[in-house]
Amino acid sequence: MKSLFQKLIIALFLFKTIFGITFTVEPNKKECLLEDLKNQTPVTILYQVVSGGGMDINLNIISPTGRILYTGEKEIEGKFTFISEEEGEYQFCFGNEMSTLTSKEVNFNIQLGTRTSESDIAKKRHLTQLENGVIELQEGLQEILSEQHYLMIRERRHRNTTESTNARVLWWSFLEAFLLMTMSIAQIYYLKRMFKFQHAI
Repeated sequence: MKSLFQKLIIALFLFKTIFGITFTVEPNKKECLLEDLKNQTPVTILYQVVSGGGMDINLNIISPTGRILYTGEKEIEGKFTFISEEEGEYQFCFGNEMSTLTSKEVNFNIQLGTRTSESDIAKKRHLTQLENGVIELQEGLQEILSEQHYLMIRERRHRNTTESTNARVLWWSFLEAFLLMTMSIAQIYYLKRMFKFQHAI
């Protein structure tokens, strides 16, 4: 019984790794994140511009040998999945070259699956029904956590947009009130001058 729980714990913690990071890309700059990957590792990345300017970013994924695996231009958000064909340091480069004044806040989420080999597949065939159920449950839980993180970042981005719109409406209202008051005072002053001029005649 003890070995069964040990297997379940190992399955839960070794099956998939997920981590996310939020960082700022300054105008006319490029920020690269590095990840050391083993050969034949499934990788899924999700990225989203949270705030800044037109809410768009450029992305290049570069292999250890310098081969470009993915290029995205002026994207607000995206998802890309690949299996590493080389072992080494992969670069995930986010570019804000199109912006001259505004920095962009980007959320980057990467999911790393386990490297599968023939011996691993043979072991999975010999798992009990309970162990298979736990692995499937763990996969579903990771998907839910990933989706929840994505929705949280999306909600944050929409909240930023809403707050920015509210601030603009507020300042426009102040400007409108100021212009109305200025025009009213100018009209009163003009009418008083006109009556004084007519009275003098």
